Amino acid sequence: MATKEELREAIDDYVLQAQKSEGVQRSLKSWSCVISIEATDIGADFTMALQNGKATVEDGIVGTPDLIIRGGSEDLTNIFWCDENPASNYMQGAIKVQGPQEHIMKMDAMALLIYLEAQKAAGR
Repeated sequence: MATKEELREAIDDYVLQAQKSEGVQRSLKSWSCVISIEATDIGADFTMALQNGKATVEDGIVGTPDLIIRGGSEDLTNIFWCDENPASNYMQGAIKVQGPQEHIMKMDAMALLIYLEAQKAAGR
C-alpha cells in the first residue's frame, strides 16, 4: 500500500513527464479535462486539471470531474511512476475509469505515450 504522500509525489512526477514530452504536449494541446484520482484503499483524492497542454494537481476533489480514475494506492502509484503499464492494469480491473469515451481515449493515449517514453528512457 502506498501512502498519500507517495501517490502525490508520483502524480507530480507524472505531470512533469507529460510537460517534457513533445508527443504528449501535441496530444493535450486542445484537451481540457478535469480528472479525479481516487485511491480507494487509503481514502486519498486528487484532482488533475488539463487545460491547453498544461496540467495542475490539487489535493482533494476540486470541481466536477470529467473523468474519474479509481484504484488501489499501490496500483495508482505504480502507474504514475511508470513502473506498470496503465493499459494492463485497466484491462485486469485493478484501475477503473469512468467518464465519456472521448476523454477516456485521450487519457489512454496520454498514459501510453508517457509510459513508453519512460520505459525507453530507462532502457527497458
